[in-house]
Amino acid sequence: MRSKWVFWAIVAFILLILIGVGFLFFRDKPFPFWVIQCIALLSFFFALFLYQKLIRPYHLLLSGMSLLKEQDFATHLRPVNNKDADQVIAVFNRMITHLRSERLVVREKNQFLDLLIKASPQGILLLNFDKQIADINPAGLKILGIEKLAEVKGKKLNEVSFALAPTLAALKPQDDMIVRGAGASVFRCVRSSFVDQGFDHPFIFIEELTQELLKIEKESYERIIRMMSHEVNNSVGAIGSTLNVVSDIFRQEGNGEWEDVLVAVDASYNRCGNLAHFIDNLSRVVRIPEPTLSSVSLNEQARAVEALTRMECQRRHIPVKLFLAEEDQEISVDGIQFEQVLFNILKNAYEAIGEYGEIHIRTLASPLSITVEDNGPGIDSEAREKLFTPFFTTKSTGQGIGLMFVRDVLINHRCRFSLTSCDGWTRFEILF
Repeated sequence: MRSKWVFWAIVAFILLILIGVGFLFFRDKPFPFWVIQCIALLSFFFALFLYQKLIRPYHLLLSGMSLLKEQDFATHLRPVNNKDADQVIAVFNRMITHLRSERLVVREKNQFLDLLIKASPQGILLLNFDKQIADINPAGLKILGIEKLAEVKGKKLNEVSFALAPTLAALKPQDDMIVRGAGASVFRCVRSSFVDQGFDHPFIFIEELTQELLKIEKESYERIIRMMSHEVNNSVGAIGSTLNVVSDIFRQEGNGEWEDVLVAVDASYNRCGNLAHFIDNLSRVVRIPEPTLSSVSLNEQARAVEALTRMECQRRHIPVKLFLAEEDQEISVDGIQFEQVLFNILKNAYEAIGEYGEIHIRTLASPLSITVEDNGPGIDSEAREKLFTPFFTTKSTGQGIGLMFVRDVLINHRCRFSLTSCDGWTRFEILF
């Protein structure tokens, strides 16, 4: 725009000079006056010609550059009746149309991708060039237990505190691995990247496999337990009846020489009973009924389980302290099943301590949760990864079905839970 005014200012200056010189000859020499006036008029028309052929196309191209700079792809340039300039303008307009079309396609794809990421049931964590968290989709926030994205946005993975952060931070490009969480959760974590504006943008894909794996696992051990139960009960029943008959016969004879044999027969009979009881316990785990939900006071559940275990804990010199939320909350659970879950957790706590320890039962209104913590010997990382595996136990006389029952009941109640050891305390947390 400035060059346009400069051009017309120069033209006006030249014309004024010519007209002024012409008026010097106006009285004495009319002919030179009219010659100079004709030259001035021709100069004006020549200036118009130059403006149409050079200055106006130049300004239109500058306007086009401004449109590109402002990314305005909806405006086109008008032809100027200049063959060369109109060709340039036509190319520019085609380029603008193509850019607008490309931009529209990119926007539609980006919008579709954003919707797809937000609606995805798998977690997606996007990182920026500095390996800082740029975005996490809703499923990712839920899987990672993050309430608001603002809590972690702009931070590196080794600077945040959610449970999977250390594992995700250790992932290398193209890594694909299965990770176990603090509870029974199992995740598939994949680190990859996509190219945007010529640069790699890393992202981490988090897929929860818990339900699928638990379903396969449960179907497998249900089949095995049913088969074991059928075979063992048939065998134990027959052996137990036979041993009972043999024991009665020996006792009726009243012959003292069979006393040693009777002890072995009775021990074998008791062993058959223990084996039947063991199989019955396994069968009960398989046949856990669907929960019958009702509103229950969370604080009352904590008090009830403390009362159930009070005598045993006192015998072991283990005080159980209650830290209950001031504002009691109602939870929708199967009261009988959930009480058994808390009892199993507390039983594991005082058995892990042995004697002379401490157990805390803590309830919170926000987040709505109950935590049982003990200052026992803790759980090493290797054992912690296997604790919720069927039939795994760290006890010499354990059967490995207590935490298996706890896990299945909590999953049926759609609760999140974790078992961790830190700062000398082992914590079992249940979130509703």
